[in-house]
Amino acid sequence: MKRCIAGLLALLLAACSEPQDPPAPDPDIADPELQLPAGEPLVDDFHELRSRWLELERPALTPPEPEPLPEVAETPFPVPEPAEPQDRTPAVAIIIDDVGHNLRQGRRLIALPQPVALAILPQTLAAEQLAREAVAAGRTVLLHQPMENGAGLSIGPGGMYSGMSRERLQAQLRSNLDSLPGVRGVNNHMGSRLTAEREPMDWVMQVLRERGLFFIDSRTTAQTQAAIAAGAAGVPHLSRQVFLDNQRTPEAIGQAFDQALAIARRTGTAVMIGHPYPQTIDYLERRLTEDLPAIEGVQVVSVEELLGRGG
Repeated sequence: MKRCIAGLLALLLAACSEPQDPPAPDPDIADPELQLPAGEPLVDDFHELRSRWLELERPALTPPEPEPLPEVAETPFPVPEPAEPQDRTPAVAIIIDDVGHNLRQGRRLIALPQPVALAILPQTLAAEQLAREAVAAGRTVLLHQPMENGAGLSIGPGGMYSGMSRERLQAQLRSNLDSLPGVRGVNNHMGSRLTAEREPMDWVMQVLRERGLFFIDSRTTAQTQAAIAAGAAGVPHLSRQVFLDNQRTPEAIGQAFDQALAIARRTGTAVMIGHPYPQTIDYLERRLTEDLPAIEGVQVVSVEELLGRGG
């Protein structure tokens, strides 16, 4: 049954997997909802396909505990310092993946009352404009780099694949990074196959080290080598502890959010990753107006500040 589903999804995605060259978004556009060019997947379809990918790739939704990483003797460039070095209140960082298909949803994320990071897919219709607006608002921008998954599903334009030469893989990564103004780091989109291969991850980290960028391992497979490669290369990095919206109900999103808070209270920090579903944005707009340090004993901080605390 899984093979049949994977085959059907591969056919669905094949039609929209070629890179598009849409016109640059007009920064003064009156209607914030951009029109998708022919062949561009609808946002709802994109999210439904991701949901099916979750079923194929990760039947167990409970994320594994991150594995211990090797110590790095020296860091080749400065690790960001926390905004308040003396403040050791438990902290979480929130990253929203799959941004770039919808301008209105992206702007709602930028307007959230806490420092939520935007992980933007390359070659999407609103990618460059949202990156510029996020940077102007003081938000962190990441390249949400498509990487090959184990289910054989399309990863979209700008992707990196197992079997790519070092030159091709690094050229694709550099091109994607150059397309996003103000990018500070990278995390993987899908990637359950590629992140499990050490050599391509070493090539990725070489580029990030050269550019002074950080890496967030989304941990789409327990066999990931990404964070280990980052540590070996001296690239500042963190690993995801909680996926916020594997189930898109307010109750399930709330439970996942509370799970991340509990991890932060226990270990000092946690990284949660969500997606620009309407249910997720609605939940964050409500929850992030609360005084979380007073109520939960946990604060929401930028990814850079969490990196400065050493993860």
